[in-house]
Amino acid sequence: MDTANRIIALDIGGTHTRVALICSARTLPPNRTVYLVDSFPTSTEYDAEIERIVTVTRAARGQAEARGARIEGLGISIGGRMRADGSRLAVAPNLPGYVDRPLVSDLSERSGLPARAAHDTVCGLLGERGWGALASSERCAYLTMSTGLGAAIYLASWGQSTGLHVSIEMGHQILDGSARACLCGQIGCLETYVGGRQLELRHGAPLDSFHDATVWETLSDKLALGLVNLTQLTRVEVVAVGGGVALARTELLSELQVRVDARLRNARLRIVPAALGEHAPLVGAAALLTTDPGTILS
Repeated sequence: MDTANRIIALDIGGTHTRVALICSARTLPPNRTVYLVDSFPTSTEYDAEIERIVTVTRAARGQAEARGARIEGLGISIGGRMRADGSRLAVAPNLPGYVDRPLVSDLSERSGLPARAAHDTVCGLLGERGWGALASSERCAYLTMSTGLGAAIYLASWGQSTGLHVSIEMGHQILDGSARACLCGQIGCLETYVGGRQLELRHGAPLDSFHDATVWETLSDKLALGLVNLTQLTRVEVVAVGGGVALARTELLSELQVRVDARLRNARLRIVPAALGEHAPLVGAAALLTTDPGTILS
């Protein structure tokens, strides 16, 4: 590891938490190196999770500073929608015990570092727009298929250098005719067909172990419908897809493209893999510390 200044980036997902050290300089990959420090199961108990994160981040900070690097702050990507002031979670179906807990102040005070947090989809979007598949896009989206299904969109007027990053409840749009109960409490959510946790509960096995073509065909068909809705409502032109579920089936994106093309009229949506892969939310979490909070609506 070199002695460049670092940001500690956290990705707190519904299933796993990852901690990384990331160069703070705004350079393009592969120079913007991600040093993965630790990965562990996300605790359903908020206090236990905070304790584990603080232990890991203190150790990572000590190791980095011993090598001459300076830690500039803590960037937090988390699987839930933040309150308007960015201080705590407002909605998190997969992390209900974290809602309304003082996440940012707890981690900042205990780590001794300035901290910022945002929905993991916003962080993925920041990462992919800054250094990945969505670079220079004026109307685009980042979609994560993992424990749940989430998305964030970036909308800017033509020729404007700054737009708005918006977290949206992609997985909780209602599909007409569906009677499936969602973990969020609604009936008929798209996430009941494509969310890793809900599919595992329904089928009794992790999604990456499924070999039933019918399950994947249904997932592709329902998600394509959701992407058509997204395009018609927002006029995004390209979506970068990341997350463990997407990585589990390499042909999924081409299947989605075919199904979206068959449904979509008077618009075009290009579906691409997230260039930063699983690191997109971590890179975006680091970028939070230098992103104008007025450009983020979560």
